[in-house]
Formats: sequence, structure tokens, C-alpha cells
Amino acid sequence: MSRKAAAELVKELRRRPGNQGGQRILVVGKGGVGKTTLSAALCLLGAAEGRRVLAVDQDAQQNLAYSLGYPPDKAAFLRPITQELDYIEQRVGARPGQGWGGLINLTPDVSDVTERFGVRIAPNLDLLVMGGVVQASTGCLCPENSLLGALVRFLNSKEDDLIVMDAQAGLEPFGRTVADGFGTALVVSEPTFNSLQVAARIAKLSRDIGMRRVDLVLNKCQESSDEEKAKRLIPETVFDNVHPLPLDRSVRDNEPDVSPLIGKGGPYMEAVRRLAASLAR
Repeated sequence: MSRKAAAELVKELRRRPGNQGGQRILVVGKGGVGKTTLSAALCLLGAAEGRRVLAVDQDAQQNLAYSLGYPPDKAAFLRPITQELDYIEQRVGARPGQGWGGLINLTPDVSDVTERFGVRIAPNLDLLVMGGVVQASTGCLCPENSLLGALVRFLNSKEDDLIVMDAQAGLEPFGRTVADGFGTALVVSEPTFNSLQVAARIAKLSRDIGMRRVDLVLNKCQESSDEEKAKRLIPETVFDNVHPLPLDRSVRDNEPDVSPLIGKGGPYMEAVRRLAASLAR
């Protein structure tokens, strides 16, 4: 397939937006900065408030289930949608690994995906394990990306619903077909030079694909100078807001499970509550 033809197909995918209801948050950052922990905390807080929440795990590590408190012996056997080859072929019209030799469906029906593949974590909290993106470029048109893009854009959600995607580490989630459908990006970083530089590049890409709000979440802060350092290294115009999250021993003690922290509170969870409240404004 020529580059021009690939670009036309990407435009067609973007031309047909689906249901955009609810609050949709994309959590991104380099590996190891704590984005899965934050994703789980936001989902569990939303569910505790009575909201209907969908947690979406797009990270290749597939650790979100553990952080949400799903039993480890069951979490180890969760199968990502990208491995459901028959389903992908049925919906998209092409089987992963077989290329684009025939006609493909640019707007596959994915209305049944949560019911078929979702994992019930709590009465109003479901997990969808999507699996990683095969390529990061905007021109990637593999069957998996077509389906993942449709899943993100066409998930049915109501005004008070919360959808949080724990994205692949680094810059991988920024194929347009996957990041479409999210208005807010939370870029998670540690207060180190290298981590902040990656965060700044992710912020630029977030703006490039039309994110309405891009916030920096500065994780594992130990003193006020950490936030000052971040603001010194990154121009104010890069991010809309900066949210410091403290280094909290209780997070490490319960790692990877975040669920015990919801009732106990603590410095980390209180900071996440303030973050969540700011996102609602």
C-alpha cells in the first residue's frame, strides 16, 4: 500500500467520530513513572463515587488488572482483544498478520466489546484489556490498530461516565487512530531531567493530535523543590496544569494493588483526589 493511500485511510478513520460522551482521560508517560498506579487510583475513586467506570489497559505489560485489585491468579490469564484474531477479522475484514489485500471495514461495529471481553472488577467498574499498538506511526493500518481506534472512538458512554486508558509507555500511543476520542491527557513524569524531557515531547504530540487539555502529573515528589525544578525545566506553556503527587510509602507497601488505599486515604490518595476534582472543572 502506498503512503498516499495509507494517509487517505487514516483520514477516513478520523472522519467518522463515534460517541464522545463522558469524561475520557488518556494517561501517558515513560515506563516506570507510575501511570498504571494513577490510572487505577482514578478508576477506583470514580467507582467509589458511584460513577460508571471503564478502565482500559493498552499497555503491553497488562498490569492494570493487578493495580485495580483483581485476583492475581485470574489477572495472569487475561487475554487482550488484539489476540482475539477471529473477532478482529469478523469486525474489520482482515486478519492480523495478513495485510490489507482485500476490503476492510473502516467503521467496525464494536458495540458488544465490553460485554464480550470486559472484566467486572466492581459493580460499576469494568476493565477492558486492549493490548498494545503494533506500530506508533500515524500511518499504521494493521487490523489491530483499525479495531483499537474504533474501540476508543465508539465506546458508548453517558455524561457522568469515566473512561481511563492506561496507555503504552513512551510515545507509542500517539497513532491517531488510538488516541482519538480522548480530550484530556495526563502526562506522568518523575521529577528528573530525562523523565521531564520525555513528558515535554509527549505533551507536544498530545497537542498535535488535538487534545483539549494536557496536564503534567509530577509523581514521587519528596519536597517542594521538585515541582519548582519541573517548572524551571519545562516552559509554562507546555502544560495546562501541574499536579504534584507525593512519594508515599503506603503505595509501595501495597504495590501493585491500589484498592486498599481508597478507604485509608494517605498523602498520595489525597493528592489524586485533588487531581480528579480539578479534572471535573
